[in-house]
Amino acid sequence: MSNNEDNQSGQSLLELMIAMGIFIVVIASTMFLTLDAQMANQSGGQRTRAAALAQEGIEASKSLAARGWKYLTVGTHGVSAATNVWQYNGTVDSMGIFSRTVTVAGVNRDVSGTIVTSGGTLDPDTKFVTSRVAWSPQPNRPSEVVVNSYFTNWKSRRWAQTLQSEFDAGTKNQVVTTAAAGGEVVLGQSQTSVFYDFTFDTPTDYTYDTNKIEVASSQASLINQSPPVSGDTTNPGLDTTQIPWQYVDWSQGGTDVNVTGTRVTSGGNPGAYASLNIPRGRNSQVGGYFQQSFTVTAASLDIANVSFDFSTTAFNGTPTTLQAYVFVDNASGAPTIGTEVWSSGPITGTSGWNSFGPIDILSKLPAAGTYYLKLAVWVEIGGTRAGAFAVGYDNALLHWEKTGTPSYPADKPTINPKISFSSTDISAWQSFTETAVKNGGEIYYQLSDDNGSTWQYWSGSAWATAGAGNYNTAADINAHFTAFPVTAQQLSFRAFLSSDGTQLVSLDNVRVTYLVSGASGYFLAGDFISSAYNTGSHETVGNYLTWTAAVPAGTKIFFQVRSAATQAALASAAWVGPNGTPASYFDTAGQTLPDFTYAQWWQYRAFFTSPGTDTPVLSDVTINYEP
Repeated sequence: MSNNEDNQSGQSLLELMIAMGIFIVVIASTMFLTLDAQMANQSGGQRTRAAALAQEGIEASKSLAARGWKYLTVGTHGVSAATNVWQYNGTVDSMGIFSRTVTVAGVNRDVSGTIVTSGGTLDPDTKFVTSRVAWSPQPNRPSEVVVNSYFTNWKSRRWAQTLQSEFDAGTKNQVVTTAAAGGEVVLGQSQTSVFYDFTFDTPTDYTYDTNKIEVASSQASLINQSPPVSGDTTNPGLDTTQIPWQYVDWSQGGTDVNVTGTRVTSGGNPGAYASLNIPRGRNSQVGGYFQQSFTVTAASLDIANVSFDFSTTAFNGTPTTLQAYVFVDNASGAPTIGTEVWSSGPITGTSGWNSFGPIDILSKLPAAGTYYLKLAVWVEIGGTRAGAFAVGYDNALLHWEKTGTPSYPADKPTINPKISFSSTDISAWQSFTETAVKNGGEIYYQLSDDNGSTWQYWSGSAWATAGAGNYNTAADINAHFTAFPVTAQQLSFRAFLSSDGTQLVSLDNVRVTYLVSGASGYFLAGDFISSAYNTGSHETVGNYLTWTAAVPAGTKIFFQVRSAATQAALASAAWVGPNGTPASYFDTAGQTLPDFTYAQWWQYRAFFTSPGTDTPVLSDVTINYEP
């Protein structure tokens, strides 16, 4: 082979290698571009999904804000629609590779109302919501989508009190209003008065006739002398024992047949039952019965009935007659056919369990006393043998009751503290008031300054020693209380609860106020109850309670609210704090209001405490709501 041929062969091999290299590069580039396109498509789909989830977090927040601004709570949340409504749930929610957080933040504005990122004043009606969705399309390559939105409570309404005239419309207890700064509420000066409450929280603190007066639930009340009474027979289903049912023979001239009564442990309706058993025989007239005694404690009952289940469990041959009876008698012993409250009629075969009643038996219980419920069977067999027979009773219950007409003591029973109220700094008595429910009755009083050794009343011109029939109403006592002797620096009262017999009279509280000798500074505690406010809508949502107050060291101010559908209902509604219970209090301005079923009418109550040397100062109160 010539050199020329060798060169051509080598050149061909080189060209082949170059061509193969180019082919590999082209193929690799094509594969890379294809994979990159696939990854790009996948990443784009994930980002689209993430964007939708982020926007969903914003829409969920819009839904919460639409239900009530207070539900748009500051913090970091997950969102959930598990109850078919959007709600914040936990701090994050996960959907496959995606995790989502929704952060709600407060917004500050400057004096011109412009939103600022630092400084300014918090605007409670604007919030900034950030919905963030994060995922990792590839290891160590995290991605996220963030959507932001400002929310404004355009439905926001405010009930604000800031003027002295507005505060003056409320109820003040050891607090006063001033004209400072347009209107403020502060603790009063302690030299004005101090009060002491006689409450009925502890029955043993009082002397009274327990047969006529009951001290319970922080009230002293007349006792109903004719309360509702009722009664039942016992062990109707003979579930674990036969007691107190007793089997008794009822025989009138039998020959070779004796009825027996037994408790059968199964086969009843359900479980155990009472069985009356008649063996096979002839020429017999026999019976038997289960009886149970019971006591009725009232006459002229309103309800009395009996109910039971009955079954014929064995029937063989043909008796002359076989009947079951239920009697209610006023004496033990053999019953009399014709006086029964129920009869089966002639039994002609077996039967399953059937229920009877309630059967009215009022005529059988005319007066208080002891009676007997009897479950009986009577059989007559002629000259042809027949039997055995068996009948059963289960769930036999007699019930009676008397609702009665309320009847209260009408002889003015009394109640008085065992120990007088006393204080060494009393300079003068000021007022005497009661909290009571009288229902047309009345409560009368006598006073004592020697722990009940001597009782006094206002005679019309002076305080005088009282006889049994000398007493005054709380209004009379109050009108002349400042003249009651203060030398002993103690006080007790005796209350006469007066009813015509149909009126429930109860006493909740007796309050005495007095001036303190040489006192100075502020009251240690007081409270202010606002006037009532009408939002105009039953469907009002309360958002938050805020206020402005100066609170010097050692003093404190806190709040409760109440709400109702009507102004009348508002007066008896419970005072509650942010968790909706009377045990909680608003102690930080801006706390969220609890949910109320109907919230058209509102009131707030401010509590003041002090060491006596200073007072908190309340300048304004605002309830934010959406009608």
